[in-house]
Amino acid sequence: MTKYGKLNLLGMASVPLMAVVSSLIVFPGNTDAAMSLFGLNLLPVLIAGLFSWLMLRKANNDTASVVAILPTIVPAAWIVGWYVWRLISPAIVAPGAEYIAAPQYHILAVIAVGLFAFVLGFFVRSK
Repeated sequence: MTKYGKLNLLGMASVPLMAVVSSLIVFPGNTDAAMSLFGLNLLPVLIAGLFSWLMLRKANNDTASVVAILPTIVPAAWIVGWYVWRLISPAIVAPGAEYIAAPQYHILAVIAVGLFAFVLGFFVRSK
């Protein structure tokens, strides 16, 4: 496995694990909620990882490989940052709402960054 494949897997693993860890810190002992958050966060990550894997297969240079893992790495960094921020500063009105909202935003980020990377990949691979 290449270093870009490892980065893709790291991005895929970081989001569900961070969701579970931050959920268990905010709501200690609530393992059923933590496992459902793992599942909720797994779907966007699998979509992003599959898209990045397909683009990595077509990558013919290092720049194309970096572009190929963008749909996984960029949204994963954003969502992990979201969870860390909400861990430090939880919402006052509904402290658990961000755990349900984040996967929805993650799917939108995956689609947006994926489309950008797909178009950018054509230009990078053609050089």
